Amino acid sequence: MKYISEQQLTSALRDLAEFRSKVNQQGAQHILPFLSLRKAAVGTKSFTKYTETDDKNFFNDFARVAPADQKPYFDPIRSMFRIETHPHSNVATLRKGTFARSWGAADFKQASKAGDEQWKLEPDYIKAIKEKALTKGGQVTKVPVIPLATFLFRSQEFPDKAQPRDLAARLKSTFNLTEPEYDGLFEESTQVEGNFADKPLSSQDVLRVINESGVVQTAKEARTDFQELLIPNDDRILARVKSLLFDDSYAGVIFVGPPGTSKSWYAVQVALALADGDPARVRKIQFHKSYQYEHFVEGFVPNKSGTGFELKPQLMLRAIEDATKNPGATYVVLIDELSRSDPGRVFGELLTYMEPTRRDEDFVLASGTEVAMPPNIVFLATMNSRDKSVVEIDDAFDRRMAKVEFLPDAAILESSLREAKVVEEFSRRVVAFFRWVQDKYPLGHTFLFSVRDADTFRRAWDSQLRFVLEKQFKYEPHIMTEIKQKCNEIVGVNV
Repeated sequence: MKYISEQQLTSALRDLAEFRSKVNQQGAQHILPFLSLRKAAVGTKSFTKYTETDDKNFFNDFARVAPADQKPYFDPIRSMFRIETHPHSNVATLRKGTFARSWGAADFKQASKAGDEQWKLEPDYIKAIKEKALTKGGQVTKVPVIPLATFLFRSQEFPDKAQPRDLAARLKSTFNLTEPEYDGLFEESTQVEGNFADKPLSSQDVLRVINESGVVQTAKEARTDFQELLIPNDDRILARVKSLLFDDSYAGVIFVGPPGTSKSWYAVQVALALADGDPARVRKIQFHKSYQYEHFVEGFVPNKSGTGFELKPQLMLRAIEDATKNPGATYVVLIDELSRSDPGRVFGELLTYMEPTRRDEDFVLASGTEVAMPPNIVFLATMNSRDKSVVEIDDAFDRRMAKVEFLPDAAILESSLREAKVVEEFSRRVVAFFRWVQDKYPLGHTFLFSVRDADTFRRAWDSQLRFVLEKQFKYEPHIMTEIKQKCNEIVGVNV
């Protein structure tokens, strides 16, 4: 019997790193999870049971390279070692948020048993993978099947007369790949160097080869706390934003409303959806009174030696550079608390060229830097309509941005209380008070998300609600007295 050799594995890892440089790196991380679905025979005809155990088995069989007390998995597509939970939480999050909801390449539903799911591929999943994972700069690069199979089957036996094409055939059969998906997503032209060996590589050999290959990425684990993409493709807010951006040609959209109305949460959700679930294509910043042009576009900063200053590109210029290199992908600049600074001053020359009709037009910054705003950058922002300390928005900036109003929503509060299993009678009282208080002050629904019972309601009042309302009615104490009385009467909690 023959086995994968050190030379073959080294060559395969380098070939896969070269492949990664030619495709959408974030999108390409879905290749292994896709193979996991196909290994479990998930197809397009009907929903198929797919559980966390299926994920664990796949990654244990094909990607585990080290003991559990280390980073036990190695992702050959990303060239990264992965933590124990990576195949069981990160991958599941990406599969649901991006592969299913954002790309529309699959659908899933909960099975009867807790934790189990059923999955089905959508009819155009091959097209979605090609466009979202394998396309960069308008060029499609298919997955090199022989290098990938070399890594995945590094510990398996092969016949004495094995050839590289046998690796490709084994990958195709192991993962139940159909002719259309194999021909559409994979290529056999990339060969690995070296011959098969007479004995298998030990786990220590594999780790050494990986570490000596020169391809290992040292980036941190993908952040899962940025916020998981949860909204579906047909979400009404997302649909409205897309219409405003891509049909009505606004440069961006501002979410406007009183505090506690889910503006910031929705802004991140929409940003992720526009960026195909890729947080690396979302640039998030919060404006404040000291935030200026030199923080957002470019500015002089002390050099490393401390002997002077150097001109440094800031968030906006870096976003422009990245978006220009990847014109097939949408990049989102997400600005929280937009009106706490002066957008006209912060954007500077970019204020003119964020206009959709002026994209790709070369212009010069005050420093002499020549730049052009690419068409694949969009802007999202949030703005608190009740904040009396903010400045008025520049008219020129205001004209380029559409607005979506967010108001307190009793239905969202009801849903939150229901999911938290709050007693129905108490939930009804909380919602009734919430509805009543809107005539006095537009209290956001998120202020009451922590409520579970009378005690938690009182804590929410004592720690936050009371201060918000007292600030609003500082010079109208009789209204504050009325609110307290109604709270006691409707909710049944003395405050």
